[in-house]
Amino acid sequence: MPESFSNSASRHLQDAQILLREQRWDNAVYLAGYVVECCFKVLVEQHFKPDRGAVKKYGHKLTELEGRAMERLRVLYPILDRQLPTSRIVGTVLAQDHPERRYAESGLWAEADANIAVQRAGEIYREIIPNLVLNGSISSQDI
Repeated sequence: MPESFSNSASRHLQDAQILLREQRWDNAVYLAGYVVECCFKVLVEQHFKPDRGAVKKYGHKLTELEGRAMERLRVLYPILDRQLPTSRIVGTVLAQDHPERRYAESGLWAEADANIAVQRAGEIYREIIPNLVLNGSISSQDI
């Protein structure tokens, strides 16, 4: 099955926003985490193309993707430094227990947590995906 991190990010963001409106805080946070994960994986995939296993090296850990992966991109591609999100998940529930939170009991996250998580996921999506479409790295049909 072919992977499309950009398409998945778009789909998960739409679903997280729907869940937020429906007051399904836990699943809104859960999907918001996947929005961010997919956005970071698109960057890794685009800039480490020869290394097909690069995306898998970072797994599902958002803190690893935002930390080690983004730092590696900054070192290898200094021009990206201003374009890459920095510490966008720190201080939010996105930095906590992703993806393990999928097995948590209901009621783990409050409305405020969910609002911040979905908002931050949307911001990260808008910082990354449209730029990749505009520079021709990914097709608008991929989102």
